[in-house]
Amino acid sequence: MFWPLRQISHFLLPLSVYDGLSLDSTERASKQFTAYLKTNLLDNNNNNHDDNINNNDVCQLFSTKSYSTLISEASTSDALIMVYLHSPYHRLGDHICRRLLGSPSMVRFLNENKERVMPLGSFITTAQGASLSYSLSVSSFPVLALLQPVKSSIASSNTNSTSSGDTTTTTAATAASPGPAKLIFKAEGPTLMKISASQLTALVAATFQKHERAVLEAATKRYEREQAAELRRQQDEEFQETLRQDQERERERTKARLEAEQEEKRKVEEEKRKVTDELDRLDRARSLMKEEPAKGTPGTARIRFRLSNGKQLDRRFGGDETIATLKAFLILHFAIETTTNSNDEYCVKRVGLSTNFPTRTYNSDDDKTLTECDLCPQALLMVQDLDA
Repeated sequence: MFWPLRQISHFLLPLSVYDGLSLDSTERASKQFTAYLKTNLLDNNNNNHDDNINNNDVCQLFSTKSYSTLISEASTSDALIMVYLHSPYHRLGDHICRRLLGSPSMVRFLNENKERVMPLGSFITTAQGASLSYSLSVSSFPVLALLQPVKSSIASSNTNSTSSGDTTTTTAATAASPGPAKLIFKAEGPTLMKISASQLTALVAATFQKHERAVLEAATKRYEREQAAELRRQQDEEFQETLRQDQERERERTKARLEAEQEEKRKVEEEKRKVTDELDRLDRARSLMKEEPAKGTPGTARIRFRLSNGKQLDRRFGGDETIATLKAFLILHFAIETTTNSNDEYCVKRVGLSTNFPTRTYNSDDDKTLTECDLCPQALLMVQDLDA
């Protein structure tokens, strides 16, 4: 319903290029002040006796960017923003501007700290100037203020201090819109008119030095916190590495212990198996043995065994007994010798039998009888160790 009225008002009362808080409008407002400053300070060239001061350089020190842009840049570098609000309706406004901003002490201060202080000027007739005057709670003009950007919103606070002599008033407050910044110095109206340029520069420099000390202390604390955090991180990494190594060593010890236990168990089982196999072998040998036939029994064979260590054994066997019986006799003999005489290291597990004349072996003839092998009525057999 109000859209037609709005369009009519825009047509009858069009906005100027300095109205509104858009980026283009605020930048135009900053450029307007630098252009005014350049023209105004040219009138002061003949009165400036400091050869090191060039008023054209003073104009270049003031930013042509918008206030919001400066706030963003200053927030990342911890720089201060120096705001000068100029009223074109003040009868001494031009004179105050030339006296304060064009003074050698102020220009020298801004040149020496151009990376740490960002000057910004604006007419109060522009939207940017009006917004800044409202946020700074300005009651009279002109105004010079120092703003410290903050990285988080803080509660508003106002602190007023008055010094005798020149009746200089400074106000510390939290600026509201258009950007998050803390007001750390403000001189306005009659105070700014009475104060000399050197005194103003001294107050600004003192405020700046206090800010720099605070920034340095904050940076030192931040560095200490980062170092402490880094130390804790390194300690945590070392602890985790030590813990990992301890766990790895514990796993290795556990693995070695389990392997030793398994090896011991295997050896025990192997020994049990060997004992069981030996008992089974002796049992099989005993099952093959028969009573020795009496002397003179027909069909018997007297067998003389010659061992490799020089010993000889004699025994009579039945002619129907097999070669396996002869080997069983020797197996039992060696087992008995090993049990009764521990010093006798000669023990044959796998027995081999052979004759010299004629040469014949009986290693694969276990099922043949002595009669079939022509070992009756007597024979001499050589005993070999097949495992040797």
